[in-house]
Amino acid sequence: MKKKSYLAIDVGASSGRAVCGMLKGSSFEIHEIFRFSNDPVHINGSLRWNILSLWTSILRSISECFRAGFENIGCIGIDTWGVDFVLLDKNGQVIWNPYHYRDNLTEGVEEKIRKKIKDEDLYRITGLLIGRVTSFSQMVALREKSSWVFEVAKTFLMMPDFFRYCLCNATGCEITAAGSSQLLDINTKKWSKPLFDLFSLPYEIMPWIDKPGRIAGKLNREVSEQLHCRDINVAITAGHDTASAAVSVPFVDEDTLFMSLGTWAVFGFISESPCVTSSIFEAGFINEAGFDCVMIVRNMSGLYLFENLYRQLLKKDRKTTYRDMIDSASSAKPFQVFINPNDSTFFSVSDVISAIRDYCDRTGQKIAEGLSEIFRTILEGIALSFRQALKGLEMCTGRSFRKICIVGGGVRNTLLCQMVADATGLEIITGPAEATSIGNLCIQAFAEGEISNTSEIRTISANSCDVRVYRPEMVEEWEKQYNRFCHLYKK
Repeated sequence: MKKKSYLAIDVGASSGRAVCGMLKGSSFEIHEIFRFSNDPVHINGSLRWNILSLWTSILRSISECFRAGFENIGCIGIDTWGVDFVLLDKNGQVIWNPYHYRDNLTEGVEEKIRKKIKDEDLYRITGLLIGRVTSFSQMVALREKSSWVFEVAKTFLMMPDFFRYCLCNATGCEITAAGSSQLLDINTKKWSKPLFDLFSLPYEIMPWIDKPGRIAGKLNREVSEQLHCRDINVAITAGHDTASAAVSVPFVDEDTLFMSLGTWAVFGFISESPCVTSSIFEAGFINEAGFDCVMIVRNMSGLYLFENLYRQLLKKDRKTTYRDMIDSASSAKPFQVFINPNDSTFFSVSDVISAIRDYCDRTGQKIAEGLSEIFRTILEGIALSFRQALKGLEMCTGRSFRKICIVGGGVRNTLLCQMVADATGLEIITGPAEATSIGNLCIQAFAEGEISNTSEIRTISANSCDVRVYRPEMVEEWEKQYNRFCHLYKK
């Protein structure tokens, strides 16, 4: 009998991919089958996710797997980015295309939230900091600006839950996705009804909370007939892509931090229980629900500026490649100017070059005109911001660390990985570039009974990728430049 295949569909904030995997002994043999873009749409003054286009790409992902010869797909799992959500009416129909977390819907919402609850009190409940991007902030903004939607809405679904609903008609919010909403009580793992009551939000539209690692159902009849297939299970994976990536981090111990590096960077450590102390709160670290764990992490800007600059240049010169940008940055003179990629200036940027120039003007720096210097400035800023986060984490925990295990698409940026080693002074071990997909596949196999625990998942992940080690080489120089960076940032 032909061995069963698993299909992981990973929809990130900028692109999606379909990966087929077969578990062979203690490793996954994986095949990337299909990639697609995730392009938000500006319409009527707002920025929305194009869920119809994404749904079409998900269906095509399944078809492409069949076309590639993987007819024996036994299970499908979907993960997506966090925080955004879909609202359904009483007939199970989508009310509108969901808002993008970078839309101006939530502009100024933080102060409105603070009028009703203190930052630290909200943190103790949800494990998350007040910020514009969460589902909670979006719901508060909708209550003020479009309250009618709550009169129509009957079901709230996070993005991965919505696409799973489209596949097999099962409603429910998977816990890692729910945790990113800031509507979940991180201690009880239930929706925080006091929070809903305090802000007059509709608690009755919230579905039950699912745990990852079980089968939600089978492909529904409509999808099965459209794709000419049947008897395919749909698994509840770790719906938040960060949690899927974290479960596949191959090297985790007391001395090793982890980082999922892509458009965003998620940086921290894995814990058995929440940590909502004042010191963790003040250091800017949050608690995210994971697969049988809690991730104590800081969400930071990853390669967002670098990726957006690539898109900006691609519109002008289609010969530009991502590798060209990295090679160009490698040849540029280091430490000419400094940017903090987490500055609010860079929250939502289409013209990256202009944004960097404006930032440099505001901070009294003169930016070089060459693209090479701009490429390098972005990467150096990312690495220095990680150093800053590391120092904060060490201070608030009283711990010291020796290594960081990095997973995700950012591991392909070898220049940045070396910069992180130099900036932090720690050894960098890179795991799978497709960490999210591998985590997704492994949790499906767990749901099907082929994998027994998280430890086995990490072993399989390590065996399924090429591991690379980066050791610090220029620690003293980066220390000097870090002090310049911090001085500038305090201005």
